[in-house]
Amino acid sequence: MQQNLKNSLCIFLFIFWLTPFAHAGTLEDIQDRYKQCNDFVVMFTQDTYQGLVDKRIHFTGKVSYRRDVGVRMDVYEPQRQVIILTGQTVQIHLPDENTTTSQELPKEIASQNILGFFSGLNTIGEDYTVEDTSDELILHPKGGTGFISIQTDESNLLRKILLKDAAGNSSTIVLSDYLFDTSIGEDLFILGESPQ
Repeated sequence: MQQNLKNSLCIFLFIFWLTPFAHAGTLEDIQDRYKQCNDFVVMFTQDTYQGLVDKRIHFTGKVSYRRDVGVRMDVYEPQRQVIILTGQTVQIHLPDENTTTSQELPKEIASQNILGFFSGLNTIGEDYTVEDTSDELILHPKGGTGFISIQTDESNLLRKILLKDAAGNSSTIVLSDYLFDTSIGEDLFILGESPQ
């Protein structure tokens, strides 16, 4: 149980510290691309390094997003987890242990995580200072630490995100196999509902 909670914390922390990549377009190009859809599902892999304990963890799963509703992350490996962000509320469910935690996040924290990044794609400029380099688009959270660096493909879809914090922890997230406008129901963002 304690180790599973640590792994949940690890995946949850990936939600908070974001970092470097190469991009195909501007922030406006990326936002315009995602504004064209009401919902999407995307597969992810995440390789995390925890500097304090010198440990590497590999995660796999799926992210489901529905505009104006929320973001759901289904983690398949190394341990099944469901993480749902709706507004400023994050819920973490560990199905194998039948445990659930729920927490209200301050707005500045909710906007500085990857789930919040997806749910706030239309308002990124409100929560981040954007630095556009020739190789990457870097977003520095206003009033927070760390940064998000993203890489997109030629159609301005997010493909890679590197997360890094001041403690030496880092995560590389690769997104693949997008499906758009799949008519995701609102019930998917209520714990207990199965992923579509």
